[in-house]
Amino acid sequence: MSNIYKIIFLCSVFLFSDITLVFAQAGIRAQGRDVNLGRQGQRAQGLVDSMLNIDHRQQMRKFIRSISKFSRRLDPNFIVMTQDGLELLEKGSTAEDGGNAPSSTYIQAIDGVLIKGLNFRPPLPGKDDIKTDAKDRKELLRLAKLGKKRGLQIWVSDYAPNKQIAKDIIILNKANGFIPFATSSDDNIFNSIPSFPPQPIDVNPKNVTGLKFANNFLYLTDSSNFDRQEDFVLALSNTNYDAVITDVFHRGRRPFTKNNIRGFKFKKVGARRLVFARVDIGHADSSRYYWKPGWKEGSPPYIGAPTPTNPDKYYVRYWYKAWQDAITGTPKAYVYGIFKQGFDGVVIDGINAYSFFQGAQ
Repeated sequence: MSNIYKIIFLCSVFLFSDITLVFAQAGIRAQGRDVNLGRQGQRAQGLVDSMLNIDHRQQMRKFIRSISKFSRRLDPNFIVMTQDGLELLEKGSTAEDGGNAPSSTYIQAIDGVLIKGLNFRPPLPGKDDIKTDAKDRKELLRLAKLGKKRGLQIWVSDYAPNKQIAKDIIILNKANGFIPFATSSDDNIFNSIPSFPPQPIDVNPKNVTGLKFANNFLYLTDSSNFDRQEDFVLALSNTNYDAVITDVFHRGRRPFTKNNIRGFKFKKVGARRLVFARVDIGHADSSRYYWKPGWKEGSPPYIGAPTPTNPDKYYVRYWYKAWQDAITGTPKAYVYGIFKQGFDGVVIDGINAYSFFQGAQ
């Protein structure tokens, strides 16, 4: 089987699961699918989880640790970053479950955290304010500093509708020792290379051989503006970012070839940079290559409710073995395919899905 098509094959295990549960169904539908798990269905899932005594936060930590353990067994230098989910850095919220004590085993399993919207976020519908809520920012900043103190690299992607905000983002993040990225995208779609600043922050002519040597990064996970994979490679090769985060698939369908991923790895000055694959472990998307005819909420059992903002994107019961086996642990797993294609590491997204299921209880 060609390397180009290996990743498509790797997730065929999504078809299999021997676990069955009955979930209450609601009547509100979007594009033919039930979107109302937030009511009867969500309460039903919460009841089942309560009976099974599922700790959703801890289950997410365990899942991420398993990804880290597997990938580092493949390559000790493989980098594992997480996107958001800063609450996982601490054990819990009560004295019984560890209070605010750092979750050391989890922190040791990852190399860094990417935070979206620490300082500025796209405005909510009907509002103009783009500053992150002061209370939210204070808590995020506290946890980010905890992570940094514990040796994690902290990257931040903030919303910048203009140059002045972009300058503020750089100043605010660098003051805390964080690596900033300013994006003008107001819908969380990262599909273009920012025009400002014209050069990456603290541009670096040297080879970047590890996360701690990266001065800047580019978040470009949507390649839909580029017709061919080669066009995407050419655009990246004309930049001097120390690290690049991309999707595994060009336009969400065809995996980037091994040769093209190799092309991602070189800056305009010719020096080496790091290339990360974004992996969503908390959602499944019906527009993706792996989605099978007949899939819907509850079938397979790990497919949960559609997300509120996108009825084609579903929460995943990430603690199910069938889902975890598809992501990590074997040569048929998604992470293995990412490693074989030549990525330097992963940025694990979808972590905040735990809070959806936790809220159902």
